[in-house]
Amino acid sequence: MTISRRKFGGRLGEEGRGAVLGLVALAAVVTAGLGVGCAEGTVTPPPNGDSSSGGEGGDKPTYGGCIPSESAIPVANDCGVWASSSQGHDGNAGIKAGPVKSLAEAFSRALDPDKGTGRVYACAEPFQEAVEVPPGITLYGGLDCEAEWGFVGDQRKTTIAGPPDRVAMRLLPGEAASRIEDVLVQAANGETPGASSIAVLAHQASAELVRCELVAGDGAVGATGEHGAVPAMPGDPPPTAQAGLPGVAGTRPCLTVSGTLVLTTAGGPPVELVCDDGATSLGGKGGDGLANSGQSGQSGQTGDAGPGGTGAQANETTWTCTAGRGLGGDGSTGLEGTVGAPAAGVGALSPELGFVGTSGVAGTVGRPGQGGGGGGAAYGGACGILPGAHGAGGSGGTGGCGGKPGQGGGPGGASFGLVSLDARVVLTESKITAGNGGLGGQGGDGQVGGPGGVGGAGGSFSSVNPMRSGCAGGVGGKGGDGGPGGGGLGGHAAAVAFSGTPLSLDESIPLTFGAAGPGGMGGTGAGDGAQGEGGLATRVLELPLAP
Repeated sequence: MTISRRKFGGRLGEEGRGAVLGLVALAAVVTAGLGVGCAEGTVTPPPNGDSSSGGEGGDKPTYGGCIPSESAIPVANDCGVWASSSQGHDGNAGIKAGPVKSLAEAFSRALDPDKGTGRVYACAEPFQEAVEVPPGITLYGGLDCEAEWGFVGDQRKTTIAGPPDRVAMRLLPGEAASRIEDVLVQAANGETPGASSIAVLAHQASAELVRCELVAGDGAVGATGEHGAVPAMPGDPPPTAQAGLPGVAGTRPCLTVSGTLVLTTAGGPPVELVCDDGATSLGGKGGDGLANSGQSGQSGQTGDAGPGGTGAQANETTWTCTAGRGLGGDGSTGLEGTVGAPAAGVGALSPELGFVGTSGVAGTVGRPGQGGGGGGAAYGGACGILPGAHGAGGSGGTGGCGGKPGQGGGPGGASFGLVSLDARVVLTESKITAGNGGLGGQGGDGQVGGPGGVGGAGGSFSSVNPMRSGCAGGVGGKGGDGGPGGGGLGGHAAAVAFSGTPLSLDESIPLTFGAAGPGGMGGTGAGDGAQGEGGLATRVLELPLAP
């Protein structure tokens, strides 16, 4: 028997174990602990009084014992509790003529301290329920409830069909051994993103499964990582991050205040934007207009910011606002967030969840765009005295905020026929089939950074002579896009997965499995390096136990 492993640190590896042949002595222990023969007083004697245990040539006994597969006639009512999903009702007496409906009710009655024998007899039909088998239960399936509950297990089995996203059968912890005969345990395909399909999970239990079939469906595709932004309405584009704030206009050189001309020289004040993550972007202050010259605008702030516009020199008479001269420079785009790391490792087994995979890592938030530079001012002057006086510069717009990151994709669901967690499980004349592992979830997309704010206009001396205006501030830079999330781990496909005590499986037991799920891709723009690791596909897979 080969046991596949991937090192728990996250890198893929396989280590072959030598074949483990034969069943361990546990089979004898389980049989002895079960007391699979009938309890005293439950055997129906043969009509002729002959209590011999068998016929010639090893034929089945001619009397009705409590083990259906070893009796030539249907076993007696008082051997245990009888269950039929099609004919039963949980209020019935639990006898052949009045069976209970659910296996859960049958198990409860079988363990009644006053009346229970520990044995349950189930009709060869589907039971649409996820069952939990307590320690000490013996479940006999494959009985024809239309023909006096005779044994037909070699032709039809009792089917336990668990609902989606549930382990179909759990063997509960305990010292007492359980025994299951002639039962098909079938797990549905996973439906919820990342849900696994597991037929049987045994946790610190002792059990023997005889002539049973364990069939798992396919694991579900992992959940897509949450996007940095979600559209308000289906079909709409996702919103960008917060836009930058506009700059403030520079003042005119003269204003009328209460009928009086007042000299003003101030450039537009700096404007600051504070984003959700606390990051800031600051537009540069506009230049002030002085009596004989104009001040240059100040640079925007945050990283590689836009430069301020140059102010007019003393006695300059050919003032114009041009790029690289009077106009404030535009801020540069903020840095993009980093791509989230892809999922790695193997995940872990869990008594509650069955399998816990690993998700991709979220990206990081983008940085704000840089603020635009303030516009330059021309020389100012006294109202009514210097007719050539110009306005002050406008302040630069702030950069837009950085986009929020995409979250990592979730793991794909696993497909396991049998999960054993420090359990002792013996399989006799049984087979296990696993389906396909689920595709790892795709990483979420990062949010687009917000646009930069426009620069403030320069102050105007005259509406009919705009050439005498101060210069506008620069436009703030666009915020950096949020980083996309990494892809999730692909789901495993294994007939048997275990942690702790290894199973001793006879090589004659058929163990089949489907394809492992590929790792999920990263969010849009992440590249191939953000794809999560793929799952493993093998007969027997050892995994760590989840903390």
